[in-house]
Amino acid sequence: MADRPTPIFVVGLQRSGTTWVANCLGGHPDIAVVEAEDHHGIHESIFFSHFARAYGDLANDAAYARFLEGFLTSDYFLLSGVDRGDFEAVRHRSYAEAFGYLMDRVARDRGCRYWLEKSPDHTPFVADIRRAFPAARFVCVVRNPRGLVRSRLHAYGRRPARGLKRMAQVVKGGVAVSFYQRLLADFCRKDDLALLVRYDDLVAGTEQGLRGITGFIGCGFDEGVLQERFSPNTSFSGPGKSARPGLGAADRFLLALALGLTGLVPLALLRRIQAWKAGRTGVRWPDWCWKRRDGFNPD
Repeated sequence: MADRPTPIFVVGLQRSGTTWVANCLGGHPDIAVVEAEDHHGIHESIFFSHFARAYGDLANDAAYARFLEGFLTSDYFLLSGVDRGDFEAVRHRSYAEAFGYLMDRVARDRGCRYWLEKSPDHTPFVADIRRAFPAARFVCVVRNPRGLVRSRLHAYGRRPARGLKRMAQVVKGGVAVSFYQRLLADFCRKDDLALLVRYDDLVAGTEQGLRGITGFIGCGFDEGVLQERFSPNTSFSGPGKSARPGLGAADRFLLALALGLTGLVPLALLRRIQAWKAGRTGVRWPDWCWKRRDGFNPD
């Protein structure tokens, strides 16, 4: 296996079906993934959205030491199976080099020609990731806005809000859907190695859709991608959940308004706003990044 394994990045807004798509592809015998039952299968590295923004230039020894302290204790690294000593034996000079080394090792250790990573938080950074991995395939997942926003309202077992809070959540969801879908559509139009996948079409014709995705990737179809290896990461599991009502008339009006108004804003301006917000808020670490296996806390 002299050639480097081919990277695959699955991106898309949270609740758009990225976990399902990634878990399906992770069932292919030639695609290596980092996964665990308690992470609903595929685990998110949040490497370029969080780690690459948190520690500074890796050419700086102090920054590099901080990066090693954080990343090598993360669930993602621990689940990768790569030996810590092997990783530390190489002085990685960039984040792309470090992540590429890790994932190439994951693929080679398992005898795979491809490795796959899925992090919705990577979506605004697809252009940067493309520059770092010129041969990578991108599977960009989008979903019908109504279904996605309804899923967001019910996500993680929570009871949907009411009144003004619910209205704000619907509007926020509409803005996010508009931005992410336009960003991904633009990216896929300009990049021959990026495929736009519609979640709703994939649900309606799963085998046909997965045949198309594996054909695009170049790995060939395998029945393993049709096997449900992990419990679905759904907002509507459990007694009575699937029967819960969809969006009401007010929700649909607010969503349509948010989609329409956001659609009038130039994509370049939305990107600048997103970058400004990310710089203003800094890196916010999710607790699942470390606490499940190591207990490390960056704060």
